[in-house]
Amino acid sequence: MTEEEPLKYQSLLAIHARKMQLNKEIQRSEQKIKTTWDSIFHPKADPVPNTPAQRFLSLASSSVGLIDGALLGWKLYKKFIHK
Repeated sequence: MTEEEPLKYQSLLAIHARKMQLNKEIQRSEQKIKTTWDSIFHPKADPVPNTPAQRFLSLASSSVGLIDGALLGWKLYKKFIHK
């Protein structure tokens, strides 16, 4: 079956069957696009820490990130302001 050559249907039943087939293909494509879209633009939320150890590690990680940022800011300040 080529794009230039139109299909020749013998009955309304054949047209209806082809229409149903195309509708199913469109629905599958839409579902695949929706799944891909959601995975790209709606990332999964980080799980909430359940145990005290997980909560402590999460807090420690955030604290280390803040300290690291503060040190970087201080170094940049000294480098560019106090030449």
